[in-house]
Amino acid sequence: MRTEVAGAGFCHSPGWNKNYPKLQILTVADLLAGKGIDMPPLRQVSTTFKKAPKAKGDEAQTMALPLEE
Repeated sequence: MRTEVAGAGFCHSPGWNKNYPKLQILTVADLLAGKGIDMPPLRQVSTTFKKAPKAKGDEAQTMALPLEE
């Protein structure tokens, strides 16, 4: 597991100019001790990830899925 985590690399947060590990290992003991995920503050999450544009007009219609019988 540690080899996989080490090889996963990092994500760069431009808002904080800091690298965060893509994969992290937290044990139950870590969680009970109050340790959390090393990530940007939640208020920055919306600036880290791009949101998809909302569909308008005909694009907003959903397709009906065929039902299995």
